[in-house]
Amino acid sequence: MILILSAMLLTGCPGAPETPPELSPELAAGKAIVEKTCIACHDQGLNGAPILGNKKMWSKRLPQGEEVLVSHAINGFAMEMMPPKGGNPDLSDDDVRNAVLYMLSLVQ
Repeated sequence: MILILSAMLLTGCPGAPETPPELSPELAAGKAIVEKTCIACHDQGLNGAPILGNKKMWSKRLPQGEEVLVSHAINGFAMEMMPPKGGNPDLSDDDVRNAVLYMLSLVQ
């Protein structure tokens, strides 16, 4: 019995949720920005914002490439009603880049 329990602890229980991989410092910083600023629109898809983790919604944007998506997030994208820096002018360009990279990591 102890051997079985030990084996379960070492291999994990079937159906147990997996621990997400540890984020790089850049992605962790991006996640914090997303949770404070970007979530306002990207949680519910307001103004056409692709919802976090929704691969179908992001599939139209992914082919544009990382640099274009970062540029849209930094400078704004009027057609989709994306305000510059998600409406938070206090964010640095690096903050915005990290937030975009974090959002992309959720769908790649």
